[in-house]
Amino acid sequence: MSGGKIEKICFIAPSTGLLQSDRKAINRTIRALKNGLGAKEIFSSPHLFSFHEKVDYVSASIEDRLNDFRSAIKDYDLIISVAGGTGAEDLALKIDKKDFQMIRERKPIFMGFSDFTFLLNEIYFSSRAPVVHFSSLTLGKGNFNKIFSLILGKEIYYRGSFWLTPSPARKFSGTPIGGNFSTFANFLNRINPPKLNWKKHILFIEDVGVDNEDLHRSFAALSRHNVFEKIKCIVIGSLCEHVNNSTYQGRQRGLLKSVKNYLTDIIKKRRDERNPLPILVVSNFGHNIVRDLMAVPIGGHISISKGKKIIFSMKKPKKN
Repeated sequence: MSGGKIEKICFIAPSTGLLQSDRKAINRTIRALKNGLGAKEIFSSPHLFSFHEKVDYVSASIEDRLNDFRSAIKDYDLIISVAGGTGAEDLALKIDKKDFQMIRERKPIFMGFSDFTFLLNEIYFSSRAPVVHFSSLTLGKGNFNKIFSLILGKEIYYRGSFWLTPSPARKFSGTPIGGNFSTFANFLNRINPPKLNWKKHILFIEDVGVDNEDLHRSFAALSRHNVFEKIKCIVIGSLCEHVNNSTYQGRQRGLLKSVKNYLTDIIKKRRDERNPLPILVVSNFGHNIVRDLMAVPIGGHISISKGKKIIFSMKKPKKN
């Protein structure tokens, strides 16, 4: 569906539901999508603003959330998870081969962030359908042109902040993967983990509410899958609650230092093997970021230049 016409859009809540105070934001997002994409139909799940009576941090029972998901993949071109929170992983236990076959055939575009990272990567791995890591409630004047362009099959551009490692010798490209770091670690930690060719992937990570020990656990989880031995590049966004002040900046610097300390040995090893691991830090990927929030097409295409220019597209560009 990427690059095609978006006529029908569906909002679902596979994790935590929205608060009534979010209604204004969701209405703004609906208007923006309708005007920007020319959608003829926009449907919102009845569970968008609900909370399960026994487990109040999820929007509804597993069965109700699964039914919403299955209805969406049958009829809609763009399927948007409205919130993060907890619970999307429940659906991964229930989505079956018929569901993934439906997704492969119809190729709807999925969009979500945070907890939805699990399903975004699961959908990419199991069906190679286009998915986008992006918080729909932050859609506004500062970013809707880019998100619309990406959905409609065009290239979009961002710029990184600085290299945490020596800059690469030349521009390189690959396939974006990842999202919320803690959730992505859970995505890999299963009895039969997905088998991915890490050499072609560029790992995006962001997180919120974590400390150095939490980061250590997530990095250890990925190390068990030999991710850092082979991954082409790591792009790191915000690792803590994003606020525009010196407290945040100091906290972020401390967490980035922990990242580099954890990866010191692998960085040295890969440098000695003449297969360096570049790590790029960006300022516009993470929770609570509104200004120019990065839309990452997981399973799509990315190129990164030595000068930190990032180019995304939903598909690998065709060679002339």
